[in-house]
Amino acid sequence: MSKVTCAICGELLIPENDSLEHVIPEAIGGRLRIRGFICKRCNSSAGHTWDAELASQLHPLSLLFEVARQQGSTPSLSITTTAGEELAMKPGGGFTLTKPSFSKEQTPSGFKIQITARTLEEAKGMLAGLKRKFPKLDVNEVLRGAQISTSYPKGLVHHQLEFGGDASGRSIVKSVLALAHHAGVPTGGCQDALAYLRDPAGSPCFGYYYASDLVTNRPAEVPLHCVGIDANPESGLILGYAEYYGLQRVVLCLGRNYSGERLRACHAVDPRSGVQLDLSVQLSFSESDIQEIYDYKMIPDGAVSNAFAEVLPAALKRQFEVERSRVIDQAVAYAFANCGAKPGEMLTKEHIQKLSRLVAEKITPFVLHHRAKRDPP
Repeated sequence: MSKVTCAICGELLIPENDSLEHVIPEAIGGRLRIRGFICKRCNSSAGHTWDAELASQLHPLSLLFEVARQQGSTPSLSITTTAGEELAMKPGGGFTLTKPSFSKEQTPSGFKIQITARTLEEAKGMLAGLKRKFPKLDVNEVLRGAQISTSYPKGLVHHQLEFGGDASGRSIVKSVLALAHHAGVPTGGCQDALAYLRDPAGSPCFGYYYASDLVTNRPAEVPLHCVGIDANPESGLILGYAEYYGLQRVVLCLGRNYSGERLRACHAVDPRSGVQLDLSVQLSFSESDIQEIYDYKMIPDGAVSNAFAEVLPAALKRQFEVERSRVIDQAVAYAFANCGAKPGEMLTKEHIQKLSRLVAEKITPFVLHHRAKRDPP
C-alpha cells in the first residue's frame, strides 16, 4: 500500500496529522470536504493566507449573493462612499454605521449633545457613559424621545473587484488539485501544481479563460462555484478548471505526463444555498492552448462583462425586492402603531387618512433613493 503524503509540504499523512480540507473554501460557501490530502498544519496555514486572500477578493460578491456558509455568516464589509460616508455593507443587503457618533455643542443654556447609535443597546451604553459625566441626565427620558430611522447613503458605493495575485492563485490551484485527488488522480503526477504550491517562487500553472463557456448545462442566473478536472492519457495532460460566482473563470494544467485511465470529475455548488449542482466541464486543450491561456490570450473583449451580466442583474433585482418588502412591512407596522386606532377597533376615515400619510412618510426615503439611482443628475 502506497504511502500518502501532504500535497503541500510532502509530510507523511497519518491519522494524527491528517485533516478535513474543503475542496472549495468554506468562506465562500464550499461544502465538500476530503481527507488524505493535506496535513493539519498546511490546512491551517493555507486557510489563513491563500484562502483568506481569495475570500477577501470575493468578499463583495459573497455579500451581494448572500452566501450560505456552513459556519457563521459572511462578515460585514467596510466601505467609504463617494460622499465620504464610512459604512459597513451587511450580509443580506443594506448598510450600517461602522461606529457610533457623538457630538457636543455649546449653547446659551449649556450643552447640546447628539448621539447616533446602531442599536438601542448601543445607545443605552453611550447614555450610561454620559450619565457618569452628567449625573442629572435622565436616560429613560432620553430613550423615550429617541428616533429610530432608516436612511440611505448620500454617496455612491464603488467596489473595485480585483481577481488574481499569488496567494489567491495558490488557493485556486489547491482546490483543483484537491478535486483531482478526490477523483483518484495520483497527486504525485500533478507536478506542475506541486511545484507551484511547494515553492514560494514557483511558476503559476493557471490562466484566466473566457473564450467559451466550458460548463455544460449551466443554470441561468446562478452565481455558481465549479471545480473540474480531466486527466487524459492520450495527451498526458491533467487539466483543471475553477469558477467562482460565475465570474472568475480559470483553466489550469496540473501535470503533463499522465498515463493512467481517463478520469473526469466536476464539483459544482450554488453558494447561496449549498445545494450541489449536476454539471460537467469540457476540457480539451492542447499544450499550445494552455500556453495561450497562461499568456492572457483567451480573454476576448467584453467577455468578462458578459459573465457579470449573466448573474449580477438577478442578484441586484432580488436585493431591491427584499429591501422594498422590508420597507413596506416596517412602514405599515409603524403606521398602525401610530394612527391612533386601538387593536380590534374599526378604522375611521381619520385613521385611514393618517395611515396613508404615515406609510407614505416612511417609504419616501426608499422611493427617492432608488429614483436618484435610476435618474442620476
